[in-house]
Amino acid sequence: MNVSMMQPTFLPWQGYFELIYKADVFIFLDDFQFSVQGYHQRNRLFINKNKADWHTVPIDKKSSFKKALNETKINENIPWRKKMWKRIKQNYGKTPYFDMIALFLEKWLLSTYNSLAEQNMIFIRYVCESFAWKRKFVLSSSYPSEKKRSEHVVELLRRCNAKQYYCAYGSFDYMLEDKVFPLDDIDVFFQNYDPRPYKQILSDNFIPYLSVLDALFNIGFDATADLIVNGTEKWMTWEDMLSLYAKEF
Repeated sequence: MNVSMMQPTFLPWQGYFELIYKADVFIFLDDFQFSVQGYHQRNRLFINKNKADWHTVPIDKKSSFKKALNETKINENIPWRKKMWKRIKQNYGKTPYFDMIALFLEKWLLSTYNSLAEQNMIFIRYVCESFAWKRKFVLSSSYPSEKKRSEHVVELLRRCNAKQYYCAYGSFDYMLEDKVFPLDDIDVFFQNYDPRPYKQILSDNFIPYLSVLDALFNIGFDATADLIVNGTEKWMTWEDMLSLYAKEF
């Protein structure tokens, strides 16, 4: 069983979806702690010709301080939803595939949700369904635990009967520090996603690492899925990562 896991982030980039593509089971880490001004609540899209900037979900700080993502409340006391939708329409309204996704996006963005995690997961699952990817999605909150970091990850992997764990490149540092990995019964592979250029009508020179929405608007679902599934040429093993780490230090 191939397993991946990530916190539910806002309008994720292509690499996030590559982890889902590699998995039979994808675990939304919905009970992990919210990180202020991180990708949990924001991502980048074009705001003008040749200029990309952050699109941010405001959080109710009083009720969400040090809370889990599934307890993090969105600030609905300001009209940010209408403003963000207007901003997206103004910049992307003339892209080739805007109309293909606009109906869903408007309804999703102008609705309210019980938590930041719920809002983010609905968008992520919609994109996967549009790619016709059939994956099993699991919530980490379904498996309450007192364990932290690597020990918690291992517990989740074993609950999902993982044989291979596909994870983000940046996970290696804390995994090495915790000294829980490598495991005898689960192989670990690290992502090394290389964004491939595609035509962006709002830019004269390709700007990578934007929300997946940018690709969807510009080239559609099929071409975006093709970019995603071919993003990592070689998945790095634990031994590969140790070798790179030794060269750096």
